[in-house]
Order: sequence, then structure tokens, then C-alpha cells
Amino acid sequence: MTVRPALSPCMIGTCKINNRFVMTAANLGYCRDGYVTDQVIEFYRERARGKTGLIIAGAAGVDPVGMNTVGMMQICDDSYIYSLKRLTEAVHEAGSRIFLQLMHAGAYARRSEHQGRQAAAPSRYVCRFTKEETHELTEQEIAEIVSCFKEGAVRARKAGFDGIELMGSAGYLISEFLSAATNRRWDRYGGGLAKRTQFLLDIIGEVRKAVGKDCPVIVRLSGSDFVPGGNGLEDFLKIGSIIENQVDGIDVTGGWHESAVPQITYNVPRGAYLYMARAMKERVSVPVIGCNRLDLHKAAEAIQNRDCDMAGMLRGLIADPYLVKKYMEQDESAIRPCLACNQQCLDRIFKGMRLECAVNYLAGREHLHFRPRDAGKEILVIGAGISGLVYAALAAENNRVTVWEKEMDYGGAGRTVGALPYREDVLTYIRYLFCRCVSSGVTFCWGKAGTRENIRKVMDGGRFDRVILAAGGTMVLSGCRRDNALDYVNDRSDDKNSAPGYETESGANIFAPAECIPGMGLLGRNIAVIGSGYKAVQTAQYCASAHKTGEREQDFFRQYAPEDLGQIKDIMKWEPPKVTLLSPGKNAGGGFGASTRWIMLNDIKQKGVRVVSGVKILCIGTDRVTYLEEGQEKTVRADMVIVSEGWHGNMQAASLKDELGERLTVIGDAVRPGRITDAVKDAFAAAMNLEEGNYV
Repeated sequence: MTVRPALSPCMIGTCKINNRFVMTAANLGYCRDGYVTDQVIEFYRERARGKTGLIIAGAAGVDPVGMNTVGMMQICDDSYIYSLKRLTEAVHEAGSRIFLQLMHAGAYARRSEHQGRQAAAPSRYVCRFTKEETHELTEQEIAEIVSCFKEGAVRARKAGFDGIELMGSAGYLISEFLSAATNRRWDRYGGGLAKRTQFLLDIIGEVRKAVGKDCPVIVRLSGSDFVPGGNGLEDFLKIGSIIENQVDGIDVTGGWHESAVPQITYNVPRGAYLYMARAMKERVSVPVIGCNRLDLHKAAEAIQNRDCDMAGMLRGLIADPYLVKKYMEQDESAIRPCLACNQQCLDRIFKGMRLECAVNYLAGREHLHFRPRDAGKEILVIGAGISGLVYAALAAENNRVTVWEKEMDYGGAGRTVGALPYREDVLTYIRYLFCRCVSSGVTFCWGKAGTRENIRKVMDGGRFDRVILAAGGTMVLSGCRRDNALDYVNDRSDDKNSAPGYETESGANIFAPAECIPGMGLLGRNIAVIGSGYKAVQTAQYCASAHKTGEREQDFFRQYAPEDLGQIKDIMKWEPPKVTLLSPGKNAGGGFGASTRWIMLNDIKQKGVRVVSGVKILCIGTDRVTYLEEGQEKTVRADMVIVSEGWHGNMQAASLKDELGERLTVIGDAVRPGRITDAVKDAFAAAMNLEEGNYV
């Protein structure tokens, strides 16, 4: 039987690795005072059980003076060796290899995370990432830091690590020395590229002398800094050539954290930065690891195509620790996909919080023990959206589960999200959930509405033991209540929850996002989106990309009768389409994580969306929206208005709870409008109990 290339063994120096999948390093935020905890050990043990070929743990801080005190791994003195040894033993026991990444944060060392100390850097400047001024290192201080890397490598070997990775990317200290953007020195460590590489060469030399030739040493480099005045691809390749004979491999990633070029968000095409790895592979003779926005298929394809020798993934293995094992067993439909949303992983880490995962509630909780809340029961789930599907898949392992869905398809509001630009991973995730439900024996009843009467009837008849209400939320708009954004229910009461409650003219084209997304085209050419949060920004993004009224006709005449197009435009009054985002909040895009918000706002700007913030909506008319901006009344033309606010929990939840008591559990948007991570958390909490003696 032919072994797929990604599953073939490979060598990094003297270290044999069972396959070519690498879990790249990340600060998990699970350490306590720099020491590895059971939480760290079980997190990595689970990925090793999932057959990941090489795990790179860390980053581990090497400098006792600049130690990160917020959840980060340390190796700056011998006291850390014991807990690190427990980690390597656990990973080896499960059959994987493990390297340790050594790093110094340099200018990225925030005072709040480093005992109030000023960050050290090659030169004195204000760091664009932290907005804090740096201290320029003296040659004596540089020698001390080089020694810290050497001593950290020795400790790593004592702790049982199979190899060392030096962090020379992302904007941390080594990459700051490599880049002319931050290295303004004119001594032996600055000037031309060869001199800027000297700091890295000193570290490699000292580490190699300390650990010997039998210990693999690799370096992680940025293929391009993507910062003004920084290194580009050709500089990166020259650095690779300079260090090639002194290292056992090069791990290639993208730009710095402060880069204005997106690196890991969901708008980055999968494998977009593999050209860097391929260029390096063609330049050097040592193994090259390719990274950034790789899912399983792209990783395997990159190895097949010889773009790289090994493929590095992080978030995919956070979402599904058994990704590689499922690939080995050709059970790829069972792989839980990463959404590339960053909300619970990297965005939390940048805030000094513990790493979690939007779709894998157990990420970071592998050291805890959960048990099913129910066993042997008949359970009815109302709604086949994300929260309903997650719950059904979990509960079906020990119960008989039936799902009622009023539509003829699964996914709920998740399908709307999946139709937005760059969010196709959400549709993949929904398909994964549905397949898991089917394989677990869940029964689906399509076109079955979970009305109060239907639910009460089956519960009174003893058909089900428990009901899970996962039917989505309700939108309250201008005196009309829209359940799940589609069903219209007259409600002209003076309920205080009837916000946003705009004044509207008869005949105004007002829609909720789910009524327009997805769709064959939009009804208007002048479109106003009202809302401040991330949903409003994504809706504007969709509107800017989607076909508007008249565009298909114009495309037709442009192809077949171009000479008549100008006259037709004059007759039909086809003006260029315009999309305006009216944000009642001062800043649009609330709810996006820090890694994503600026990219999405820039994206809608590039697509021509006009954003007006801090407005008060006065009236939605048939062809315009009237609003107040800084006390002045203004209007914007709009023949279609999409309102992305005014969402509430499910309107029938309270009355059902009164009738059914403990037999009813409400989850997901039916509780309150939220994100996918909220739906997953609610579903897990409804299906599983934390055993006594554990803690979260």
C-alpha cells in the first residue's frame, strides 16, 4: 500500500519523526508562574495521542530579567526543568516527538506582563505593537541574552526535549535584530543584512556548542516582515543561506504581529504564504516547515507538491486534537474544522488570557473529567442550528435524540454566517456537526415547528423526558416581531423591548440579515445597513460583494450589446450601487476580536462601503433613511434597509419554562444573541456535567 507523502517519516537532524505534520508553538496561557501545569501536559498529551508527528511547545522565555508573568512557559532557571520533564514524558509516552521553542519578547514585552520593566530591543524606538518605548541593548546585555538562550537549550535537553527551535519571527527580539526597520545599530550587530544576522548566529553557535550535534536546532523565520523598512522575501532567503550550515531546519511563517498585511484571519486564503516556504526549500538543503492558514487538505497538498518538507498547523490541532489520526484512518469527514475566527484562541492570548477554542470546548480542559448529564432518556431538541446540533451530537452518545427543525435544512443562523465573505469554514463546520449527529443515530424531523402547543402536547403525552430549546432568537423591529428573522408576528404593544423601534414609512423595504443572506441578489442599489456590531459589518461586507438590482442586466448587455449599454443605463437610471453602514455606536465592529476587527473594517472600506458612526436613526422611508449625526439631521438614499440590531432571546422560552420547569433547557441564541462560541458552550453545559473534584 502506498503511503501518502504527509504520513511518511522524516528526519530533522538526528531526530526521526513519524509523519510530516507539525503542531507549531503558541503561548497557551496555562502556566503558573512560568511552570508547566497539568493543564499544559494534558493539552499536549491529547495532540500526541492524535498522532501529531512533531509538537513544538512554548514559547519558553529564556531571560530571568524579562520574564513574562502572565501564563507563559519559562525556562530561565533550573527550577523549571522538573515540570517540563513531565511534559516531555507524557508526549513521548503517546508516541510523538517534542521540541521546545526558546524566545525573548524584545520590544513586544509589555510592561504589564513583565513586572513593569522597559522592553529591550536592538535600538531605541516606540514599538508599533505595544506603543511603548524600548531600551537599546548594550553589547554586554546582548552577550547576556545569548547566554540565556544557551542555558535555556541545555535545560531543555535535561528536560527531555528532542530538539530546540529558536523564535526568530513575528517581531520578537531575534527578528528585531534581523530587520532594518528596528535595528538601527552601527556596531557588529547592525548595518547590512550580514551584520544584522550576527545576533542570531551568536545564539545558534552557543546553543550548538552547548547541546552538541545530536540535538536538532531549527529556527523559525518570517518570510517577509510586512512592515515598512523591514525584510522582504529576498532578505529572508539570504538569511536562510547564511544560517543553513549551522541549523537542522527552517520553520517558515509570515509577517510580524504589527503587520498591516493579514496573516492568519479568515480572509487569508488557505496556504497563501506557502510561496515563502517553497522559495526557501529551493534555496537550502535542510528541511523546511511551511505554515500559516493551513488546514489538513492544504497541508497534505503542500507536502505532496513539495512546497515544504513538513506542514505546521496550530489552530486546526486546537480545534481537533485527533486531526492527524483521522487523516491516517481516512475518516476526514469526522475532523472538526477550525473557523479561523481567532476569538477564543489568539485574541484571548493577546489579552493575557487562557487559550480556548470556539468549536472545541474541551481545548484547555483536557485535564478535567466530564460525564453525560443524562443517560437512557428520550430528548427532544427544537432547532437544528449550531447549538442544537452540538447538543444533539453530544447527548446522542447516551440517549435517544430527536430534532425538530421548522425549515427543510440544518444550520439555522449559521448558514447566514457561512454565506458571508470569507466565512465558508462555518458551512464546513455545520456539515461536520450534521454528519456527527447522523452517525450517532439522531432522528431529524424537517418542517416541524417547535410551537408551544406542539411541545406541550408531546410532553404531556410522555413522549419525551426532556426538551432543549435551541430555536434561535427573536428580532424586534418597529412594532413587528420577527422570530428567527423570518416569521412575522404582529405585536403592536408598548413593550419596552420593542427596540430599536424606528419610525418607518409604509412600504419601506426593511429586512433582517437572514432575509438577504444568502440570496441570488439584493433588491436595491442604494443599501443602508443599520447596526454597530460585527454582524452589521459582515452584512455590509456581503452587500458590497453581492449582486444588486440591474447588475445582471448590465453584465448581459455589456457582453452582447455593448454599444447600447450607455443608452440603457440612462433610461433605467442605473447609478453605481452604494452601501452605507449607519452605526449608532461610536465605533463600528464591536464583537470582533483584536486580530480581526481592523481587517474587516479595512475590507469594507476597500469595497466602497461608507461608514457613519455615532448616529441616531430617526426614520426609515421608502427611499431614504433619516438620522442625526452630531446633532444635525441628515439623510442617505436607501431603497433597501437591512437592520442588524434589535435581537433578543426566544420569546416563548419564559412561558415554556413556567410550564415544563426542569424538563426544559434553553441554549444558544434562544437565551441571548451570541457568537458560535456561545452556542457551543451552552450546548456542552446542557449535555455534560463536570465531575466533582475538578475545576475549570
